[in-house]
Amino acid sequence: MIQHKTKWNMSKLIEQIKKDNKSGSHRLALLSLQALKEFIETSTTKDKIKLADELNQVVKELIKPKKNIVLMQKKASTVVYYLKRLTKTNKSTSEIKKQVCEKIDELIKDAEKKQEKIGELGSRLIFDSCKILTISSSSLIKMIFLSALKSNREFEVYCLESRPMLEGQEFAVGLAKAGIETHIITDAMMGKILPDVNMVISGADRLYESGFVNKTGTLPLAISAQKMNIPFYIACETDKILKEIDRTIRFYQEDPKEIFDKKVNRISIHNYYFEEIPYDYVSKLICEEGIFEMHEFVKWYLKD
Repeated sequence: MIQHKTKWNMSKLIEQIKKDNKSGSHRLALLSLQALKEFIETSTTKDKIKLADELNQVVKELIKPKKNIVLMQKKASTVVYYLKRLTKTNKSTSEIKKQVCEKIDELIKDAEKKQEKIGELGSRLIFDSCKILTISSSSLIKMIFLSALKSNREFEVYCLESRPMLEGQEFAVGLAKAGIETHIITDAMMGKILPDVNMVISGADRLYESGFVNKTGTLPLAISAQKMNIPFYIACETDKILKEIDRTIRFYQEDPKEIFDKKVNRISIHNYYFEEIPYDYVSKLICEEGIFEMHEFVKWYLKD
């Protein structure tokens, strides 16, 4: 926990991000950048070295509970490294603050452009009368659907409720309010619904050499889709590439009370939000660079 030796207080936005277990990685990354900009703008620290140390502390506190959200970690780390480089110049603290805020704005704009591009590319896979199954909540997936809707395509989306936090329900509500015909189904119903859909599309929180990390439940969904000859697509930014050779994949237990809030002898509760999914089950990957057959993407982006 950060020891508040300085006069600044951690903003409500930072606390909101730390506790947010429902939003997708793109939204969390943008919220994090906004929080860091807010911190820089409101900091009363006049010593640029101290400012860099404080920002680094904020980032560590921010990403500590989000160890598998690669995009969020990369964006926040970019801001820290940028600030640290500026401390080695002759610029004043106020000049550095201004430049860092401009860098943050640039990162936000770049992330939004990539999201729009992925949305436009992904929408090309959606045809009239298409029925699509998705899992969890992803602003990139939503952008794909909105882009298809803007192109006057008529389609339906089936949303797994995505336990234990049920972010799939909220995702479905957002789609319905946007004018998309939407269905909510339980995670256990995926096998029953799959024969009725034309494709499955999922986000991803991390890409590594042999697979990707995403919400628990994605693996059985991918396996079932392949078994039923239904194409399984993933959509994500290339910024989410983090090879296992660079950082080992680890999963952490979440609050057991989200699953079962009673104490019963000989019952142990297991609550993991994330899991690994091999690329063997993926048909295509949609990123800001284009739509790739999965084996092509691995060859061009993940092989040394």
